[in-house]
Amino acid sequence: MLLFGATSAFAQEAEIIDLVEEALKSSSSREISKHLHNKVEIKLDGERNEYSKNQAEVVLKQFFQDNTAESCEFVHQGNNNAGGIIYAIGSYQTSSVSYRVVVRAKKFSKEFKVYRLEFTKER
Repeated sequence: MLLFGATSAFAQEAEIIDLVEEALKSSSSREISKHLHNKVEIKLDGERNEYSKNQAEVVLKQFFQDNTAESCEFVHQGNNNAGGIIYAIGSYQTSSVSYRVVVRAKKFSKEFKVYRLEFTKER
């Protein structure tokens, strides 16, 4: 039973990271908003703000309109078992700019939700 619980938690962790990666690849604020917590912190190239889920969808929609993805790939994933936090780090490529993207999620009630997204322009 313990093994099943650990496997199930790992599957949930991997699933949310994969779903967020696919939403980023398609520059879909609607798809990514399905995985956001009610309060989410978004950092866009140094400017950090906290938004409600609905506000975050609007902010991301504008970002994606201005920065449509040509590709997105997470190159590192990990977790902080003590804090129940999972994260992924990768690159988000547009036709003219490359961003380092960091996604952080944790379990709220019974499912993982993204509580922080960061996009930092590569210099």
